[in-house]
Amino acid sequence: MILPCMNKYFRGFGTAEQFILSPKHFAFFPARMEDQYNKRIDDDIAKLVDCFADIIRVGENKDKDKFRVAEEGYQIESQSAQIVRSTESLLSLITELKQHLLLNDTQTLSRLTNNRIQRLDTQKKAIRDTILDMREELTSTISDLETVYFRSLTADY
Repeated sequence: MILPCMNKYFRGFGTAEQFILSPKHFAFFPARMEDQYNKRIDDDIAKLVDCFADIIRVGENKDKDKFRVAEEGYQIESQSAQIVRSTESLLSLITELKQHLLLNDTQTLSRLTNNRIQRLDTQKKAIRDTILDMREELTSTISDLETVYFRSLTADY
């Protein structure tokens, strides 16, 4: 029994099997992933801007009592912590993008593989040529040794 796709992201694709086999499937995930990354970037940058704006707003020096100064100091610390979290989130996003690029960049991977294959073929050819040269030299040396050996045998009689 084939169940229809009930997930809200996959509606409109019919059954799960049709979704997996459809050409839309391949275009769906990169576009969805790009939307998620863009949303994360927008959210983190909006948080950074809001936090910096709050710090600047709180930093105005007006007539303030000690309680208000302490309250604003706490607010600045919490905004600073939020800035650090947003920055770490952006850095982790950069790490994810780099990892995704490294793992899924098929053109670069195939180019690197082809370069390695070419280098190995060149090395293999050089080794083969060296072995053939050694073989010819060994054949020549054996032939010379056989000639000397057989001459010594015939010279004794």
